[in-house]
Amino acid sequence: MLFLSIGILFVQCGENKTTNKSPRIKKVAKVISPKNGMQITTSVPVKFEVVSTQDTVGIDYFTVSLGTKLVYTSNSDSLQQFAFERTGLQNLSYSVYLSNGKKEQHSQFLTALSDVKPVRYTYKKINSFTHDPDAFTQGLIFNDGILIESTGHHGESSLRKVDISSGNVIQKIDLDQAYFGEGITLLGDEIFMLTWKSQKGFVFDKNDFSKKREFTYPTEGWGITTMGDTLVMTDESEKIYFMDPSTFTQIDKIEVYDQNGPVDALNELEYINGEIYANVYQTDDIVIIDPKTGKVTGIINLEGIFNKQNYGRRTDVLNGIAYDDKTDRLFVTGKYYPKLYEIDLVPLEEPSI
Repeated sequence: MLFLSIGILFVQCGENKTTNKSPRIKKVAKVISPKNGMQITTSVPVKFEVVSTQDTVGIDYFTVSLGTKLVYTSNSDSLQQFAFERTGLQNLSYSVYLSNGKKEQHSQFLTALSDVKPVRYTYKKINSFTHDPDAFTQGLIFNDGILIESTGHHGESSLRKVDISSGNVIQKIDLDQAYFGEGITLLGDEIFMLTWKSQKGFVFDKNDFSKKREFTYPTEGWGITTMGDTLVMTDESEKIYFMDPSTFTQIDKIEVYDQNGPVDALNELEYINGEIYANVYQTDDIVIIDPKTGKVTGIINLEGIFNKQNYGRRTDVLNGIAYDDKTDRLFVTGKYYPKLYEIDLVPLEEPSI
């Protein structure tokens, strides 16, 4: 009898176990155009189409938003077509209003490639100047006839002023060896300097290099430049961040793409005549970027600018762009390069068909 009672108890306990899983509610509407995850091209209008999967429920109308911006309404003549302006990932949200009075939310993402064919450039050397071969160049600025330069590596990171004609360092401070120095930019009388993986930056007085304050950011720090009163920053990806200089909070962001896809490893930056120039890390290329859209409008190939053969000392990759806006001069160099070059850009002719 004892064995039977235990068995009955076991069965009863098992019968009391139930699962309270909510059945998945199947949505009525389905987005059939564009397909989720597909690639589209900027400036080419996108066709939006949503259908009902049930015969008894129709769709009165639907809207499409890109972030907080309403870009399409199916029942409006004024919002019937939309072409993406910016390249990169596009997160869309749909509000679908059904004939039964209900509303559904849908979401999808698209990737926008550039519709612009970049102009390709080579270069012509105008001048060459002595450059410290022990400088692991991270940031470069031309200001009031001198160069301001930042260098990297733990124990080698510094901020310095350099006489361009001789290459002599005329002022310098070293960073604590805990920090790996990265890009710099000048805003007013303040120099903003990034560090690589510490998520910390420093603001120095332009004149005496005294440290005025520190700031933080959630990414790696690579290149930085100034666009008006806005700081522009890279983090090793295809993303470029626009930052408030007083709070270092993000104001905006673009993703840099050409016709084929993302252009990542964006490093040292310079803002020149309305466009952003960026070294592409570990390549001989500088890309020219439209800051409003993220489109690559030009590619400068600097292959062979410094002949490393038989040099006999350590060298690394191209990095460092500086621009003299008063005389329209463009300077480039590299990490551990013994020379700084003034160059002119030479557009390449399109191959004949």
